[in-house]
Amino acid sequence: MPDSRLVVNAEGPETRVGLLEEGLLVEYFVERKRERGIVGNIYKGRVKRVLPGMQAAFVDLGPDVDRNAYLYVADVLGAGDEKRLFEGYDSDDTEDGAGKAKGSRLSKRAAASRKIEDLLKEGQDILVQIVKEPVGLKGARVTGYLTLPGRHSVLMPTIDRIAVSRRIGSDRERRRLRELVDEVRPGGVGFIVRTAAEGADGQEVKDDVEFLVRLWNELGKKEAQMKKPGLLYSDLDMVLRCVRDLLRDDVKEIVIDSAEQHQRARKFASAFMPRYTERIVPYEGRQPIFDAFGIEAALRQAMGRKVPLQSGGHLVIEEGEALTAIDVNTGSFVGKNDLESTITANNLEACREVAHQLRLRNIGGIIVVDFVDMDKEANRKQVWEAFNKALENDRARANVTKISELGLVEMTRKRTRESLGQLLSETCPACGGAGGVKSKATLAYEIIREIRKLGGSVEAATIQVECPPDVAEILEREERGYLDELEKMFQKKVEIVAAQDIAPGHYRIAGTESVAEDGAGKKGRAPRRKRSRGGRSAGKKKKATEEAAEG
Repeated sequence: MPDSRLVVNAEGPETRVGLLEEGLLVEYFVERKRERGIVGNIYKGRVKRVLPGMQAAFVDLGPDVDRNAYLYVADVLGAGDEKRLFEGYDSDDTEDGAGKAKGSRLSKRAAASRKIEDLLKEGQDILVQIVKEPVGLKGARVTGYLTLPGRHSVLMPTIDRIAVSRRIGSDRERRRLRELVDEVRPGGVGFIVRTAAEGADGQEVKDDVEFLVRLWNELGKKEAQMKKPGLLYSDLDMVLRCVRDLLRDDVKEIVIDSAEQHQRARKFASAFMPRYTERIVPYEGRQPIFDAFGIEAALRQAMGRKVPLQSGGHLVIEEGEALTAIDVNTGSFVGKNDLESTITANNLEACREVAHQLRLRNIGGIIVVDFVDMDKEANRKQVWEAFNKALENDRARANVTKISELGLVEMTRKRTRESLGQLLSETCPACGGAGGVKSKATLAYEIIREIRKLGGSVEAATIQVECPPDVAEILEREERGYLDELEKMFQKKVEIVAAQDIAPGHYRIAGTESVAEDGAGKKGRAPRRKRSRGGRSAGKKKKATEEAAEG
């Protein structure tokens, strides 16, 4: 594992954390005090709708969560094969601890046949935990298989089983940790032993288990008193969560620029992981901490489409709602020998950068990587192996297919929260998320067609068009002759106004009653406003509407 450093910027209304490996930013987390994340929170929910056609249900989580959460049938307690929850772990398959949920002795085949309508009813109260933040218009995804994370272990109160992280390489150490947990855990509950427990003192591990059991018992009492849906348990805040989850042997230090958060982190570490306490240090520099460690510059680059490679090649990353496409290009890289070796060297370098960008940008879902085409099967295999190796340090689970003859790699990466782009940006008001606006010429001729179509219905003596200055210049300089013809046709003056306050791709035509298409393809009227008109009799006013048309 490479040497790592956690850099925490906790001064101000948001907390930002950057994980550096060998000085390179590889992961970024942000939590705004007014918008705390909800992944890991446990709620007492109420089933609002059961959808047999989707084998899912919507669950009301109470007033603190805007949209109903989504619960898939496999995540309903007792609905499926619980062994899938322990992928990546060395778990016991003995006796009654064979991964069954409380009150459920279903075989794998019987569990797979269970239907959502048989498991849940509308109005039923259930305990659920957030496993995926709301993204866009989608509500949060929840599960009935609850977990309570500690430093060394994770309590799974609904499954009677012990599992140990396979990242703990020694069979002897895994056996030791399993026996320690089994000594103190009560019957009927399960535990996952985390990688952080490797080499930990036996009493520390036992204390962690006992603390989680006490916490679960307290939550049970709280749930019994709750009459309505609402929050039952909230996970730690960003700073303490990073100390708990990310402070491992390979992390040299956590640098924090807030004296208050520094003290909180040290106090938490001294209670739960005393051997790491001295690694939590204050930042004493004058320069803002993210600038001092080069994180601000890395974030600016991570928001762009184009990512340069050291050799002269580059990546182009296009992130869509359901699929992300990454195009690998040789750019100015010309190599030294033949074309095939040049392409292979470029692709090998791209493997490391693609894996880095997926992790940094937290891109999830379906991903297609278009490597430059290679003729030789041996080279395709070499690139594929290098790509898989580059993904090894990624904590998110990924599945990668073989490189096709066209140089395409299809993969999936687990997505549990918003990507960096979704987190730090919003839809462009000019293009509506399309990534571009109509050209100046296209917009100019669209305006002419709109005048031709609507000119006869305008009651005012003047048809006034407001548009961006560069479009206005095309209309006045190049198309004034045709506008003069329209003036004669409608017996009205056509006035072109260069509006500085109008967004690219937009225009307004005053004096019309038309309906325009908006950027989303939905029809709607522009807001009306009153405007006085010259040439009218004294005291007489006409209403004019302002029509907004978007490119």
